[in-house]
Amino acid sequence: MVKLEQALANDLEQLLAAKSDILVKQNKGFARALDEIAGLLSTYDPAPSPILNAIDLKGQDYATYFFAAYSDNQDINKSILVYRTVRSLVRYILLMDRYYEVGNKRYERIAQVLLRTIKATHEGHLKYSIDLALEQFWPFWDLEQTVKKLMIKGHSFTFKEIRHFNLFKSSDAPIIYARVLDNELTNFSPNIATLMHYNQALQDIQDDFEDIEEDFHDLMPNIFILAATEHVPFSKLVNDKSQLRKLIINNNAGVDTILLLVEQYNTLIREIGVPSNFAFLKHLSRDYTDKLLRTLGVQRQ
Repeated sequence: MVKLEQALANDLEQLLAAKSDILVKQNKGFARALDEIAGLLSTYDPAPSPILNAIDLKGQDYATYFFAAYSDNQDINKSILVYRTVRSLVRYILLMDRYYEVGNKRYERIAQVLLRTIKATHEGHLKYSIDLALEQFWPFWDLEQTVKKLMIKGHSFTFKEIRHFNLFKSSDAPIIYARVLDNELTNFSPNIATLMHYNQALQDIQDDFEDIEEDFHDLMPNIFILAATEHVPFSKLVNDKSQLRKLIINNNAGVDTILLLVEQYNTLIREIGVPSNFAFLKHLSRDYTDKLLRTLGVQRQ
């Protein structure tokens, strides 16, 4: 049985390398190809428990970090190490978030084991810098609670407030996960972390659109809800819950705020220079933007 499992793992490694080699030579279709690689990675290294499996389903971009590593060195083992480390960090953050929400010490214990494992499997600055990186991101939870209180009180959020919230929410990409690439890759540059930040922000906008009702039910900040408050009072949204999405999406001014944010990100993305083997991140930016604009029913100019 062990030999069979090892043979299957070897086959999957070869398939991951083959698909990555093909993708290295492409200049389009990265989002779809990385979704396929993500599926192979989850089969290659499935979650060992229902708790971690549920958390993994909430994560995203694991394949992006895997492929970023592969693009740099074509080393399948190092690429898998990067993938596992980023996935463990996502698990750590979501477990600790859950621990603070419900106070279940089991979540904290699992999270701490993950963090110790990360430190034990890496050399370089990651062994000691990861603690600081995590501490840099923790204030987001305080910001989220502050924005929540303002939202419930009927605060009207401006464009800059919405942008600040979205960028802070997505800052785990440059602060935490890109640090793994910096530790492991030869050709990493800070511009790569910046580009990953904007890509994560674009994906978070897509997620917020899909989660409008869930976030509203939980009274959690969502940039589509925040954008709507400039023209539709939060109290009206509360009174017309059954028409929530219609009120938000049909509020052209609020949607225009989101579109302006997306366009601003794309302008900045175009100006970011990265090594050629990381140019796929800019193709991903276009994929994420096109998906978002299709979702909002807007044709790209």
